[in-house]
Amino acid sequence: MGIKERKEREKKRRRDQILTAVIELIEEQGFDRTTMEEIAERAELSKGTLYLYFNDKSTLHQAVKKRGLQHLHEKFLHVIKQDLPGAELVKNMMLTFLNTITQNAAFTKAMVIYEHIKEENNQGKPETPSIVEDCKNIEDELFMLMVRAIQIGIQDGSIQTRLQPKVLSLMLNFQMSGMLNFYLSGTHKSATKVLEENELSIPKLLEEFLDIQLNDQTQ
Repeated sequence: MGIKERKEREKKRRRDQILTAVIELIEEQGFDRTTMEEIAERAELSKGTLYLYFNDKSTLHQAVKKRGLQHLHEKFLHVIKQDLPGAELVKNMMLTFLNTITQNAAFTKAMVIYEHIKEENNQGKPETPSIVEDCKNIEDELFMLMVRAIQIGIQDGSIQTRLQPKVLSLMLNFQMSGMLNFYLSGTHKSATKVLEENELSIPKLLEEFLDIQLNDQTQ
């Protein structure tokens, strides 16, 4: 291995080390209470070294979102390769997203924090172009994987809809945004009683909802 390759590997190792520290701290105490000093200490790096990799907290949280999206993209790719009816592929993707936001608190918070950061940046604060562009590209790929699953479902007859695949995919994206806000707002806690009374779980409720969306009998 050459010197350049070793340097790149070390750079990646430190970035991963920093992101792991950020994720742990977000899960422990939230975004607002986490400082750059704490991140450097948790990552066992000097503050100066930390700033060589990330300029500020907003850049760090953009990177956390990117890591979460990459993980979700890998999961979606695994789903789309399964030999299943399209409707089942769509359900599996939606359930994968639900599982991700319920099991990965740092990513879930980073998703919303990122949107807040974008609003601030629109008022004059610069974003990190490469990370922002990477996130957008991954989101576009996730969208198209859902479109492909819908196309498969329409072709095999497991999805009955009047809508174009991209339009239905957009609707499902709105649903995923709703799930994200649902969990972050704490509303799911007040919904627990209703679910228990009807012997339902949130994943099961999502499946029931998708059965309705993917079987439009009015076409």
